[in-house]
Amino acid sequence: MVKKRFLYQMLTLFIVIVLLYSLITSSIIFYKSYQMTDAQSNHSNKLYIEQNSNYADFKLRTAMEFVYKISTLQGLIDYRYSTDTNYQYIATLYNELNEQMRGFGQLGFTFGITKLTDDLVITAAGTYNIRNYLNELGIDAEALERLQQMEGPFLASNTYVVPESLSRKSGNIVMIHQMVNLDLEPLYFFVVIDRVSLLPGIADNPKGNFYLHTNETISSYIHDKTLDTDISARINTFYNQESPENMNHRRVGSTINYIHPSKVIPNLNYVYSSKVTSFGTIFAQIWKAALFPSLLLLLLGLVLAYMATRSSYKPIRQLLHFLDEHKGNSAPPSREQAKQIHELDYIKSSIEQMYSINHALQDKLDDSIVHLREDFFRKVIYGIASDEFIQENLAVLQLERFGEDLNVILLECEGIGALDQTVSAPNLTLIFNTLIRNMQGESGDFFTLPLDKTKYCIIFTHVSQECLKSIAETVVLTIEDELSLDITACISSTYPLGELTSALQELLRMSNYQYATHKVLTPQYVQDLEEVVCYYPIETEACLINYVNSNELGKAYDLLKNLLDQNLNQPTLSSVTLSNLKHSFLTTFKRCLNTSGTTLNQFVKEYPDILNEFMEASVSQFTERTFTLFELVFNYCNKDKFCLESSTASQIFIYIHKNFDKDLSLTDIATEFNLSESYVSKLLKNSLDINFKQYVNTLKVKRAKELLNQGKYKVHEVATIVGCNNTNTFIRIFKQYIGVSPGEYVKNLNHL
Repeated sequence: MVKKRFLYQMLTLFIVIVLLYSLITSSIIFYKSYQMTDAQSNHSNKLYIEQNSNYADFKLRTAMEFVYKISTLQGLIDYRYSTDTNYQYIATLYNELNEQMRGFGQLGFTFGITKLTDDLVITAAGTYNIRNYLNELGIDAEALERLQQMEGPFLASNTYVVPESLSRKSGNIVMIHQMVNLDLEPLYFFVVIDRVSLLPGIADNPKGNFYLHTNETISSYIHDKTLDTDISARINTFYNQESPENMNHRRVGSTINYIHPSKVIPNLNYVYSSKVTSFGTIFAQIWKAALFPSLLLLLLGLVLAYMATRSSYKPIRQLLHFLDEHKGNSAPPSREQAKQIHELDYIKSSIEQMYSINHALQDKLDDSIVHLREDFFRKVIYGIASDEFIQENLAVLQLERFGEDLNVILLECEGIGALDQTVSAPNLTLIFNTLIRNMQGESGDFFTLPLDKTKYCIIFTHVSQECLKSIAETVVLTIEDELSLDITACISSTYPLGELTSALQELLRMSNYQYATHKVLTPQYVQDLEEVVCYYPIETEACLINYVNSNELGKAYDLLKNLLDQNLNQPTLSSVTLSNLKHSFLTTFKRCLNTSGTTLNQFVKEYPDILNEFMEASVSQFTERTFTLFELVFNYCNKDKFCLESSTASQIFIYIHKNFDKDLSLTDIATEFNLSESYVSKLLKNSLDINFKQYVNTLKVKRAKELLNQGKYKVHEVATIVGCNNTNTFIRIFKQYIGVSPGEYVKNLNHL
């Protein structure tokens, strides 16, 4: 009975867990699917209005350019300056207008020109009086009155788009452009555009309206006749309250509005308003598709729950059997008692006894001599131990030999985190103790004190500075070879036990120079280093490291180039100054690697000769070698970060690598993949963290260096091969990224 009751309880628990998990998982899946569908719809709508507004702007820009072209005709100038109605000028203007219209006849434009004072409108189809022409266009005379009264944004372009409320013909969109001269009567151009050629056809989402809109609707293309009739009034309300930037992607009730300002007419906006897909509709579609898999997974979950119940009870039964066998001479419980005893209560009491024993053992372990000694030295080195505490515990902890003058070695390891990802973290305290003891008694008495995961203090007594240096070099070499960790050692001066805090402060100050060429730092070496090493501002170094970590190659190149220019453009650059400058840059590059979770030791194993080439570089080679080393460091730091955001970006990336040696532009890529230039630019910026032009130039310069290294090509030939038709442009780009011109680069190669 007890067993069955316990099995039923466990089975019920597992079934409840399965049901809750299924419910939560299904809810998350459905909600994320809804978000994905809604985001896809929003992206499609944005792309739709952007493409159609760009097309409409192109048509409007073409029309306005034609207006500006007509305004330069001699016939129009004569007509405008005539004070009375001169039919010879009108005939000349008519003929010239017909001649110009031949090239624009297929674009769906018609034009009319008038001064209003002579009551004539000149068009390619003939002349009209103003009233008849307005009737022909289907617009009210009030449109001209509004034009003459317009102020504000209208004045930026002197162009007025006739609204739908003043137009009786829905097939035309009419713009009136006013040309003003203080000494002459205003000249008016009527630009009539076919509505079908300007507004879009069918959209991906047919449930939407496309509007041309200023402060009122100009024209619209209705995709869905069942949309709210007051949608235009709603758009007017929000347009008057908020700026167009805030109107983009704005929900109003059951509709969502997208507004794209015209780049040609300042107060003209393209508005796309569509129905919002309801959560219920999307949920129903997803549920129909996921019903059978959900039921199948639920059934599988119930089966697994039953199997988990059986398997979970098996170790409990074995544990009960074990406890019964080892409970001593106690008599087994009777059958009536067994019915009243629950298995878990019995196990709980037994585990509590085990825990009590284990806790007692843990207390003894905490009181062990090693932990007490660590606690003692930690209090001393951090300056929280009084003289009385030190004297009382030296004898108790058997540390009398440490009561005299002491030396401390600070070992600092980099790359522990990277090592811990592949293998479990090593016990460095045990490793250090083993290495030092194996040095055949040279080390004397010592104690290893871990400060944190990466810093360890080794306290020595009765050891010379030469011996300490030998110990530190052996430990550093062994750890780097066997564990691939970047480790440095700092050796302190001699201090009494009560002044170990000063020793720690000295070591921490010395650790600031851990990126020097020496792995083992002594007080004398650091003092010499402080006297000769040249510095640049720490803020500048921090900026360069930040650019490397954020994968901003262009900014990093510019900053590094400025540093090189500032330090190399000196009247006399001695070999000592050049050597110090190399150490400074090497220190910065090491910090870049360390802040990215890697070490210089790991980097050198992959590029074994690069540091020697850098340190042996002459003044003429230093700029090129510095950029070469930095490029490798940058790529090494960001090799695991670089990822493209989508398959489209990946295809574009491959296309750039195949065609960078041509005169490649964003327009070419947009045409190749049938995308807009702005979309391609944003996609590449998000994927590469560098703008398109900088990235292409980087590839060109890298290829140019390979060709120049071969010694078979002249500079103008290399420029042509990498896609720079202008040799001067190629030289400027090459010098910007390498620091020297191609000719100087070739001369430096010949001197090697």
